[in-house]
Amino acid sequence: MTAKKEYRLARRLAQLEPSATAAMNARVQQLRAEGVKVISFSVGEPDFNTPEPIKAAAIDAIHKNYTHYTPAGGIAELRKAIAARASEDQGISYGINQVTVTAGAKEALYLAFQALCDDGEEAIIPAPYWVSYVEQAKLASAIPVTPPTTEATGFKLTPEQLRAALTPRTRLIVLNSPSNPTGAVYSASELRALADVILTSEALVITDEIYDAISYVPYARLLRVAPELADRTLVVNGAAKAYAMTGWRVGYVAGPQPIITAIKDIQSHTSTHTTSIAQYAALAAYTPNPAIEQTVREMAAAFLRRRDLIMALLAEIPGVTCTVPDGAFYVFPNVSGLLGKPLKDGIVCQTSDELNTYLLDHAHIACVSGESFGAPGYLRLSYATSDEEIVEGMRRFRASLG
Repeated sequence: MTAKKEYRLARRLAQLEPSATAAMNARVQQLRAEGVKVISFSVGEPDFNTPEPIKAAAIDAIHKNYTHYTPAGGIAELRKAIAARASEDQGISYGINQVTVTAGAKEALYLAFQALCDDGEEAIIPAPYWVSYVEQAKLASAIPVTPPTTEATGFKLTPEQLRAALTPRTRLIVLNSPSNPTGAVYSASELRALADVILTSEALVITDEIYDAISYVPYARLLRVAPELADRTLVVNGAAKAYAMTGWRVGYVAGPQPIITAIKDIQSHTSTHTTSIAQYAALAAYTPNPAIEQTVREMAAAFLRRRDLIMALLAEIPGVTCTVPDGAFYVFPNVSGLLGKPLKDGIVCQTSDELNTYLLDHAHIACVSGESFGAPGYLRLSYATSDEEIVEGMRRFRASLG
């Protein structure tokens, strides 16, 4: 029998953790293939379909044979449309050369880390955080610094925490509002207070605004309240959440031209550009269209209704508490009251990660454990699913506890 070959991998991968959300989704698909009826709250993906005018634009692009290479960073028409949208959103004038189109917002973030971070520099990433921020910092040989936010502050970084986290090695500060996983939305005054601290440093900023269309409170943007940060801030966004275009893989980053040029240089040696057809679809999304804009509002209204539904059902589960999310489509319940106690059949879960596995195995509901987001004792549940699945999933959750 041939001995199993050992392969030496790059040292930078030694501390890299696989994506917990992707891993859970793969597990769900495996169970469903085996005939198990799993209700998934694990994937951050709208259950709506891409609006018809956007799909029609993609079909038209195919018929017109727009299926060849495009410039690195995307077609000029799309970059122009995104620059106009970003200018309107941020109150800052962006030119076409201050925008690059990426294969989803995830690639935009990856490219930003790669372009900006050197070995040993620090990236401040408030916890709970989206699972890929920390890993992307590691891939850029940066050191993630993760000050923990709490329910008491609505899972928002305070100026005092930011000031304490800053060091001469701080290169980047990552802000995400609305937040994945907590749904926290920073107010204008909260962003202004953070901006005042940022201005005492040389740090650059990434503001991840991918959920900006799904805010249930007045939405504030960092550059709207602190335009003086424009020369050191990258805005990351994309079509996935607002337009139900997760599979199309279209994101963007807008910011100072020298940084965008560097990011495009990296793109030219990696992905080059997202698929040409998806770019023409995104052009339809980012071109003003009352029908598409109405669809976006209707999706946001549906998410708000579902938030209220799942919050009411979580409140009926003993041992579970939950801060009300102000945006995105996640709840982040505190499940510490369920840990260390016998559940159904006498099973005891000591961690939220163990509870997450228990719920999948015994209740056939898929969540993501707080450990993955730097916040043990919590679970993340996406309510981007039908009312019926929310009701049945919460029934299973409660029944599995005994």
